[in-house]
Amino acid sequence: MSTIAEEIQALQSASADQTQASQALAQEVSGKMANIDQKVDQSIDQVEQSYDQKASDLTIIATDGYRKAIEDASGGRNTVVYDAQGNPNIMVVVPRFNIEDLGLTDLDLGTGTHPAFLTNGAPRGEILIGKYLASSAAGGSAVVGGAQPRVSVDYDQAKQLCTDKGQGWHMMSIHEWAAVALWSMANGTVPRGNTNYGRAHDAVHETARRADDGQPGDTSGTGRTDTGKGPATWNHDHSEFGIADLVGNCLEWLDQMKLENGQIITTLDNDPSIAEVNWHKHPAFFDSTSNATEGGSVGDPVLNNQVVNRNGPLNDDSHDYASSSVSNWASITKDPSYTPVELLRKLLVESAVTSNAQGNLYVRNYGDRFPLRGGHWNGGSNAGLGYLDLYYARSTSYSSAGFRPALFL
Repeated sequence: MSTIAEEIQALQSASADQTQASQALAQEVSGKMANIDQKVDQSIDQVEQSYDQKASDLTIIATDGYRKAIEDASGGRNTVVYDAQGNPNIMVVVPRFNIEDLGLTDLDLGTGTHPAFLTNGAPRGEILIGKYLASSAAGGSAVVGGAQPRVSVDYDQAKQLCTDKGQGWHMMSIHEWAAVALWSMANGTVPRGNTNYGRAHDAVHETARRADDGQPGDTSGTGRTDTGKGPATWNHDHSEFGIADLVGNCLEWLDQMKLENGQIITTLDNDPSIAEVNWHKHPAFFDSTSNATEGGSVGDPVLNNQVVNRNGPLNDDSHDYASSSVSNWASITKDPSYTPVELLRKLLVESAVTSNAQGNLYVRNYGDRFPLRGGHWNGGSNAGLGYLDLYYARSTSYSSAGFRPALFL
């Protein structure tokens, strides 16, 4: 007969065995649950990866489909390029041309490839120009129709928004603008545009929706129109596949040119990689017929080999002093000492004749000034492919000025 102590010992031993068995079972169950959790996590990861891949594939299919639709509809004259921010940009393909083939002999433009198709002397077969003015988009800008142009950006902001799109992107240059303008002139398709508060001043039946939904021609409110909403005659080739809104609607900042204390400075060809400090200083200056420094527009610009009459202090980028202007840029007087510059004729900055692309010229021959071209929604006959505004400093931003991206492929 066992003693009480022995029975207690036996119970303790049995309890220990049961605890050990329970722990073993718990470990087995825990291991199996961990395996199940791991397999569940792996299955979820696989499903998520599969979903992400399919979503990515669908996005590629959708974007490729959009591009193909645009290219097919335009016969390859338009394409869609997605930038670094993933935003769509509808671009017009502009093929290289020879200057002499334009037939604009009276403009004395020389021969050979237009500089818009040369980069550091190397020719390009084509350039891509934004079909529309840039509009706001996630992380930057897009080039799409039916949107309000992105305005109230200064020169540097506009340029940065273009270069941020990725390799080969740049703000439309003075070379590219001139090439498109000359092509339009040669082909008899000089565009009209929104030059009278939502309509063309010279064809008032041509209208587009205003930003404020106002009546075309009503001089109150904001007369800026949606991108590309005008008729085909507002495009550079008078077709639905041309570059829209070059004339009127919004002034456009252009790159690769500036005025420095009256001296004309540009790149020698279409090379946005050249630092501004290394742009070429032409022996060409915008002088003035007046030496006044007060009173708004005080005289006419004069092309000269120096500035005799300066309308404000040297290196002063302000708008506090006088300016000069002329209603037909091509009719600008040339001082007898001035030596004509062929490149400036190719850029529609100088003209061999008084009849050229339409537009006014505005100049401040002190400080740094950067070009705005085309005119705006209330410009009337002042606007045009030849319109050149050299009034403003790089820091200027206002609701009548936008920009247009361009691309090298």
